[in-house]
Amino acid sequence: MKQKREWILLLAALMLGAVFVPLVSATNETNVTSLKWFGEFDEWAGQKDMSAYSIIVPTVPIKKMDAETAKAYPGVEVISPDMKFPTGNNHVDVKKSSMKAAKIIFDKPASKTDTMAKTGPLDPSVVPEYGYFDWYWTQDTIVTQNISIYNNGSSTASGLVYFVSIEDGFGTPVAYTNLAPGTNQTVSIPFQVIASRSSVGIKPMGFFITVGPTHIVTWSGQLELNAIEKYNNDASHLPDPDGGDNLETSDLYHFPFNEGYAFILEAATAADNTSSPFETATKLNTYVNDTMHYINSNTNLEYAASDLYVKNHGYEGVCDEYATMDITFSRSLGIPSRFLTISWVNETGTSFGHGILEHRIAGTWVHSDPTWHTINNPQIYKQGNNTHMNLTKYTDADDNRFTADPAGVCLLNYEDMVADRLGELPEYN
Repeated sequence: MKQKREWILLLAALMLGAVFVPLVSATNETNVTSLKWFGEFDEWAGQKDMSAYSIIVPTVPIKKMDAETAKAYPGVEVISPDMKFPTGNNHVDVKKSSMKAAKIIFDKPASKTDTMAKTGPLDPSVVPEYGYFDWYWTQDTIVTQNISIYNNGSSTASGLVYFVSIEDGFGTPVAYTNLAPGTNQTVSIPFQVIASRSSVGIKPMGFFITVGPTHIVTWSGQLELNAIEKYNNDASHLPDPDGGDNLETSDLYHFPFNEGYAFILEAATAADNTSSPFETATKLNTYVNDTMHYINSNTNLEYAASDLYVKNHGYEGVCDEYATMDITFSRSLGIPSRFLTISWVNETGTSFGHGILEHRIAGTWVHSDPTWHTINNPQIYKQGNNTHMNLTKYTDADDNRFTADPAGVCLLNYEDMVADRLGELPEYN
């Protein structure tokens, strides 16, 4: 549990004319720069294990694609489970990769050996040279994969290039025709990400090439880089009611830029194979609770540390760092999430402060508290005989806003954020 604030800090703040908001206040001060909110309570709520009080929503397992279902998606084909996708025959060109696409370079075919000379090479033989692959998939959209293929044989080739979600067992083929020996061609494949037949998380990518009317496979492989599937935030899927404010990056939340793949990959690994936003959010809540170390150092007490800072400093922090990491992971997978502070009064009149978050799921805000390892139970604080649960939403974190503190260090004052006083929300009280 965090220590009581020092009286010297209170006296200094009073001398500067700071005005503390009463704990029981339900005023709404929208779009005003915050005071240091930890001046508004006596003690920090600390860490607890309240997982037994989470309210879990049952999930429905994802159905695998079958031939009958594939008919509803023109261009989609079920891939035989006998198709093999060997690894180790390609690598990522880091210098030519970005958040939009990764450049994959494929190993050149081995030169003809004496054995091949005796038996004769497969002719025609079409192989990949390189490709630009979109790896950040949004459900119910099309991701275009561009592959340069090369005719390594001695006769003209025609056939198909398939891009495949190996885990989901379906893919999209595109035809190529009249590829002359010793020449190359770029093939663009419009791969469909079908939410009802896939899941959020890690997606091993593969493709294979066929030639001739009998579709002889001349090359197949799994890509060195995995894709990551996220939720769709359009109006008919999982929208943010604040126009993207609860999905955006900021000086607190750095995905998908500035080492973005590392954050997205970590989130996708933690929530792999989840099929609903609530299930994903539950897994991320648990992951943050398991990964973080609750340490109430002076830095953690006085600042809100960004996701980059937390990641680079051993996943240490307190409730606001826990909430920050959960929000970063959740937003990176397409779940709109917002950062809240909450204060309350216990039976003895002592006031407590705590940092939590909420997810926008199915048209409502869903409570999540990774520090206490509880989700979907905003009454958890009231159940402890506390009263006056008072909430504030913080947005638009900008390290340059509070000029008295150095910017660019990934440690923010609460004055670096915009406060929206939500007051004593009924669902918490």
